[in-house]
Amino acid sequence: MTIMGKILLALSLVGFVTFSIVESHLDYYTAAVFEHAKIKTPNDSASSIIQRNLRFYISAANEASSQGADVIIFPEYGIIPPAKRDKLKKFLEYIPDPKKSPVNPCEQNDTFSTRPILNTLSCMAKENSIFVVANMGDIQKCDGDPQCSEDGVFQFNANVVFDRDGTLVLKYHKEHLNFESGMDLAEEQQDSTFKTDFGTFATYNCFDIDFQRMSEVARSPEVDGIMLTAIYGNRSPMKTTVQFFESWALGNNVTLLVANLQMPGDSAMGSGIFHGENGALAYTFNPDGLSKLVVARVPKSKSAEISPDYNITVIYPDYSVNWNMTLDLPEECSLKLFNESNEIYTDYRCTEENITFSFTPLKESSGHIETCQNGLCCSLDYQTKGLNDQFFLGAFSGMYSHYGRYFWCEEDCVLARCDPFGDSPCSTYPTKSSTVFEYVNLSGNFSSEMVYPSVLESGSRLVSRTEWQHQRNDQNETSVIFQNEHGRNLLVAGLKGRCFERDPPYQR
Repeated sequence: MTIMGKILLALSLVGFVTFSIVESHLDYYTAAVFEHAKIKTPNDSASSIIQRNLRFYISAANEASSQGADVIIFPEYGIIPPAKRDKLKKFLEYIPDPKKSPVNPCEQNDTFSTRPILNTLSCMAKENSIFVVANMGDIQKCDGDPQCSEDGVFQFNANVVFDRDGTLVLKYHKEHLNFESGMDLAEEQQDSTFKTDFGTFATYNCFDIDFQRMSEVARSPEVDGIMLTAIYGNRSPMKTTVQFFESWALGNNVTLLVANLQMPGDSAMGSGIFHGENGALAYTFNPDGLSKLVVARVPKSKSAEISPDYNITVIYPDYSVNWNMTLDLPEECSLKLFNESNEIYTDYRCTEENITFSFTPLKESSGHIETCQNGLCCSLDYQTKGLNDQFFLGAFSGMYSHYGRYFWCEEDCVLARCDPFGDSPCSTYPTKSSTVFEYVNLSGNFSSEMVYPSVLESGSRLVSRTEWQHQRNDQNETSVIFQNEHGRNLLVAGLKGRCFERDPPYQR
């Protein structure tokens, strides 16, 4: 081969390698979610609280950028506190409508010098060339509006999105407030979608996940995923946060990126990156009082097979450290058994879903049992190595009551470890199990179009999606099948159906 031929061959190989790398990168984007352990200092000034939290945000964004992240999502109420109306006012900023005119707070420093949250978030995005999704408070004058409060302003729980240049591209007002007496409800349904250079996404806030609108938008063909800011609490047996987030992504077959606040004593913790049928790509669920950044590669296609190549980092205001420790949860966390915690950063507390199940206990080490309620029948075929704990099969079909204030329709089948309390043989749900189920087939005759499947092992850890399946046949029978090849101690297997069509109208 001539020298020129060798040069051309070498150049072609370089071109092939470069093209392959580019093509590979086009198959995925890198997402980061930040679980912030916000320090409660109620006596500090609003300015001090905002600046302290923003220091964590800046550190998290810098770390995310260093790991190649294309987007970072921050939690709900991560910068400002939930509070009563008057106290909240000093934390709010006027957020302009980006659909009326584009604004870049980082480049328009004179205009935004008195709005530190918008200015800082914009500069974080610009300096790191990263999309930023964050939650804050929006204050808007409303003189003359018949819905206007006596103080002459609207106060909204708002998500904001900044592009890589720091330009504000979206403002979304939360459509389903969870009490939140200091905030006003969005007056109308909004367009929550925005475009990036790696797909089209929508952003929502916490409680929105429990209602139909977010699910409808997520399943739109043009939407590639949901970016959720949250302060979401743990409720057993089927709404442990990461369990519910994964099951929601599975049921809708969509990508869900969730940044949750970490307040274990208030039952809030658990963040992650969930990708449709693949389930969790990466998540954190540790009551350690540490702010953590979860970063993972996310396939752009639902069918693409990409290594998540995930990483979890502990974030401090001035530095960060890699984190690979999984804390052991306490066996009990129910507020029925413990008082509210004074150590809200490390003492984990949880509550139970407000559901009156029809329960049937498992009495034999293997067998077939059924239980029914209001037309929903749940059946279980199972085999264990011996029942070392109390397990129950539960069925619920009816109206779910969220603290007696908000209501929606559910159909639920669950197999769960459960302990007695008071007069109830099944009342609290421990986080640990010593029972090995070799085989589980849990099924129900759901009328609900949307059913969220889940499997948890001891320690409230997600069982890998490679180890269990869920399916639905033409007769609306939905099932979870778990073939335990790794000797896992099962904690919960569940199917949560959402009969949206029977929901009463949401009322503030």
